[in-house]
Amino acid sequence: MADKLYEKRKTAALEVEQVARAILKDGDRANLDALISTLVNDFVAAPTPNHRKGGLIGLAAVTVALAGAADPNLHDIVPPVLRCFTDADQRVRYYACEALYNIAKAQRGVFVAHFAVTFDALCKLSADADPNVQNAAHLLDRLVKDIVTESVEGFDVATFAPMLKERIGVLNPYVRQFLVGWIAALDSVPEIDMLTHLPDMADGLLNMLSDPNREIRQQADGALGDFLAEIKGEGKSAHGNADLGALVDILVKRCRGSADEFTRVTCINWLREFVSLAGDSPRLVPHFASIIGAVLPCMSRTESKVRETSSRASDELLAKAVERVREIRVVGEIEPSGGLDLPGVLAALTGHVGAGAKGPTRLEALRWYAALCDGSPETVRRLSLDGAAENGALDELLDSLRHDSDEVVTRAMRVVGSLGNGEEADFDGVVRRVVGMFAGEGGSDVLERRGSAVVRTLCAELGAERVYCKIAAIVCEGGVAGDGDEFGGLDFAAAMVEAMNLILLTAPECAGMRKSLSGSSVGESREPLKKRGQTGGDGVELFLALYPCWCHSAVSTVALCLLSRAYTHALRVVRSMGDAESEVTVRTLVQIDQLVHLLESPMFANLRLRLLEPNAHPDLVRGLYALLMLLPQSDAFRTLHARLSAVPTLALSRLGVNDGVDGTGGDASGGTGGCLDGGGVDLTKLAATYAEVRGRHVRAAEERRVRATRERE
Repeated sequence: MADKLYEKRKTAALEVEQVARAILKDGDRANLDALISTLVNDFVAAPTPNHRKGGLIGLAAVTVALAGAADPNLHDIVPPVLRCFTDADQRVRYYACEALYNIAKAQRGVFVAHFAVTFDALCKLSADADPNVQNAAHLLDRLVKDIVTESVEGFDVATFAPMLKERIGVLNPYVRQFLVGWIAALDSVPEIDMLTHLPDMADGLLNMLSDPNREIRQQADGALGDFLAEIKGEGKSAHGNADLGALVDILVKRCRGSADEFTRVTCINWLREFVSLAGDSPRLVPHFASIIGAVLPCMSRTESKVRETSSRASDELLAKAVERVREIRVVGEIEPSGGLDLPGVLAALTGHVGAGAKGPTRLEALRWYAALCDGSPETVRRLSLDGAAENGALDELLDSLRHDSDEVVTRAMRVVGSLGNGEEADFDGVVRRVVGMFAGEGGSDVLERRGSAVVRTLCAELGAERVYCKIAAIVCEGGVAGDGDEFGGLDFAAAMVEAMNLILLTAPECAGMRKSLSGSSVGESREPLKKRGQTGGDGVELFLALYPCWCHSAVSTVALCLLSRAYTHALRVVRSMGDAESEVTVRTLVQIDQLVHLLESPMFANLRLRLLEPNAHPDLVRGLYALLMLLPQSDAFRTLHARLSAVPTLALSRLGVNDGVDGTGGDASGGTGGCLDGGGVDLTKLAATYAEVRGRHVRAAEERRVRATRERE
């Protein structure tokens, strides 16, 4: 048995087999146990390799002799053989594999009871350094697979799963192949439910998708594909056995953390399939929020495949989410529909609309928000405008207005508009936050770059007159420029008015307001503005609502008066700009220059036609000449001078004659010759309001000069 020649050991093993058969025939169990003990203790446990080899062959021979016996004593035979799997001598390890192969083949029916220890030993031996040992281990592995698949009644997958979970994260390629092979083999047996234990294996399989070895990647992908097909379970509820929630958590984690393109694509495809199962498996619906958190960031990845897959997944998920959100009813408290965690969904979206999100991700999150707003506006509005809540998104949405992308800004403002298109408190809160953003840190830059787009979108979503009147009221209240800085508040008010005035004069969204102010819509049959929650029902009321705010900018006030045909008051304002207390700054001249060019636009065509009747509108002519006198010799000066040169000279010569014009430049009747005519407007009060506001600006300018002088000293 211990001879160095294999043939002699083999011959001796055959003799041992005959002895074992004779003992078994005699029923002498004690001698059989003694034979096995001798082989184990004197040979397998011997210090010399040849003895161990002979002992292994002898144990295999005894097992062959015991084929068909009621008790083959495998609990005494298998452990010593397995201990030799870690022997220092590679030939001993080889013979151990060969011996266990013969043992398993001879005792197929009962060998499955020793699967756990055999699997553990094979897992270690699969990474053996010797190729011959590896080949022997592979042969043994295939035999054990066959035995297990044939004896499913004796196989306990619940015992196997923890062993697999313990080893699934290994990096050794040989062990990985070994494990994937077992997973695939067991999953192919209909009687064995591997789906129940899939969460224990999924993370390891996904990790193998980025293995450098192509074969391992293919095997892992194949195993995952088989599992996914089972979960989809065409025509059956196979996915009922799988813990889909746990799988979603694993997929989301891998999708976020993996740098491998193939892994990301696989995870997203799985999530897509899970979304399609949401109708049949409501258990998935509560996980929509976490799925969103994984899919949206992938839309900003550099890999085109990842982006495309993420886009399709987002589309399908959004369709499912909108179906659920439309069913939500708000009765006192928000009642969830179909398990949809709408607060969680909105919180996930909020995390992707702020400064930390990349462009494509932010755009998709805003698309989601808009769709959910359309689906259940009241619910989304309530959750989003709750600033104390985790998902209060208004601040993040407003932060998107600082983005360089026009599309991002437009989508963000549409969502903001939707949030404000509710009760008056919602409208008021949204507009105040927008104005506060412009007044806050860095707000001047946002106002300059994005002010027009923001205000125009608000006008389109919420109504131009309503928005303008509310902003005017907020600016007039003051306190929007932080820390109670009066100077800062005045500067912001002036900048805000100048921006809004330009929008009013040029934006298509404000066309109705321009018609109302010019008097074109006065007397037309239309729903009163008061019924729509707006400030006024005609041009007079609108003018009076805007005027106190517009007083923060002299040129804007002039433009508002010219648009409203309040020519007398416009003249007074222009004259006041040249008073000793006032100072015509470069900023003022730039605004006048801008106004002059706007006077040449189609919007002021009616004003230019009235210049044909200077006697009927003397203060209009005087006001334009006053602007001309304030301008330096520039393109604007030449443009306005050319326009006024076309006024009939004969009529101009009569302007000094008392033809109904009093000494102050106003109509003797006290009217304005425009939409304010007969409106009961107190021009004296208007003048006092303007004087008070402009006085604050003059005092602020003087105080600044004093402070600057003191600092220099």
